[in-house]
Amino acid sequence: MKRLALAGLLALTVAVPAVEARRAPRCDGNFQYVRGGWVSTPYCRADQIARVARERGIRTTAEALLAHPADAEEICRFVKADYRVHPACEEIYSIFQIDAGTDGLWLHF
Repeated sequence: MKRLALAGLLALTVAVPAVEARRAPRCDGNFQYVRGGWVSTPYCRADQIARVARERGIRTTAEALLAHPADAEEICRFVKADYRVHPACEEIYSIFQIDAGTDGLWLHF
């Protein structure tokens, strides 16, 4: 009986840190709580875009938008009237800038 209780306790102590490690970052809009302060992070910006998109009927996640930035850009075009995504979408648009200078067309990433 003691071995079973000890095995259960050991399994619980191993499982708790694994759950903590997989927990999503704490976001408030575009900002993530990091070491006592709020910092704008790509994950929280993607999470904000995904949250607004889900309210409009688009099934997506922050992880999917980070993996496929073109999808984030498309969603930004769809929800552009919503003020909650403006800062996050401006960041997405600045990633894919086209420079039509005198040297021809350049795509900046």
